[in-house]
Amino acid sequence: MGSLGLKALSNTSAREILGIACLSLFVDSVGYGVVVPILPTYVLSLGASDYDLALIFSSFAMVQLFTTIPFGLFSDKYGRKLFMVTGMLLLGASFMYFPFAHSVLTLIACRVVQGLAASATWSSALALVADAYPGGDKGEKLGIANGAVGLGNIAGPLVGGVLGDINFGLPFLVIGSVAFFACFYILLRLELERGEAVKAPVGFREMLRGAIRVRNVLLVVFINLLIAVFFGFIEPLLPPYLSGRFNLSGTQIGLFFGGAFLTYVVSQPFVGRLSDRYGRKIFIVCGLIALSITNVVIPYLSDVLTLFALLVVMGVFWSLAYTPLMPLAVDSLRSKNRETFGTMSGFFNIAWNSGYSIGPIIGALVTSYFGFESIFWFFSGLLVVMIIFAQTLIAEKRVSVSKTSIKNFMNNNK
Repeated sequence: MGSLGLKALSNTSAREILGIACLSLFVDSVGYGVVVPILPTYVLSLGASDYDLALIFSSFAMVQLFTTIPFGLFSDKYGRKLFMVTGMLLLGASFMYFPFAHSVLTLIACRVVQGLAASATWSSALALVADAYPGGDKGEKLGIANGAVGLGNIAGPLVGGVLGDINFGLPFLVIGSVAFFACFYILLRLELERGEAVKAPVGFREMLRGAIRVRNVLLVVFINLLIAVFFGFIEPLLPPYLSGRFNLSGTQIGLFFGGAFLTYVVSQPFVGRLSDRYGRKIFIVCGLIALSITNVVIPYLSDVLTLFALLVVMGVFWSLAYTPLMPLAVDSLRSKNRETFGTMSGFFNIAWNSGYSIGPIIGALVTSYFGFESIFWFFSGLLVVMIIFAQTLIAEKRVSVSKTSIKNFMNNNK
């Protein structure tokens, strides 16, 4: 399979490509979070049932489960720009229609389009960063891109809550306008040349097999799935626990999650840079070990400030375990001359959506039978198993890119 990384990008600088990827990921993440504080109340005000509300929210994830991998395959075969532009265009269109959706079916349609937008964006944005940085700094750059996602996750509920208090439709119109701006900016500024991998007559089945046959890619997908399971059960279970045991308000609970997310976001570029220099495996394993230990402490802390400090520190541990995953997969594919980064990104995202979907179910089942503390022991047990697999099975080989290739690549992107 031909090389896409060094030859696909020629007219737009690598720095601007990183900025475009961060912009699209940030806007998409803000859009995901905007609906959380305002859409449930609006849906129920229309006379919809709890089942209707669940269907509206789940339709977003269900669409992603079925479209992320196909979009990743198409991105590898036909190029990134088409899907970057399409993602922002669909997001803008869905958000512009939200304020005028007055039935369950129209709201589901909006969420379906939003899910398609997310699949298009995520299948291309991180792959585009991997294309743009074929050298030894991809961990840092992918960390920056993931940091943009984290900032969007923090800003989304805040924007939705503040603007939604003024008018229900206002946050949707604002984010929709920003998405359209991002769409036109990408259309005008992102200029890519189709590389050999895009031109080569490679079938989708071969591209799919080429990604899943790389052992590190499968390990990365499973670790990402496990991390998503944790977030899936902790988000619905921890707030009632904090409210009941420590009598915390909604704002205070938000600060707990915000503090952990902030350290997670801020530390990602630094962890990515360190993994570029010292390797990915050591940070993944150390992060998983730290999480397996601190995780079981959460339900036994009786001081609210100590618990807050622990969650803030755990944000760094999550960064250690998560940030090197995508760079490790990129390194592994490139070492096998299989630069199907869009396909790999599709697997990565579908693992997250799957884990995030089953996490609440697992959490509810375990806690209902064994108590609240048991879910943390259960998850730490899973982490220990994953630590053993990661330490034993991750085969790390630093990918060397010739100085001449990098020099030529940078000259073409000035």
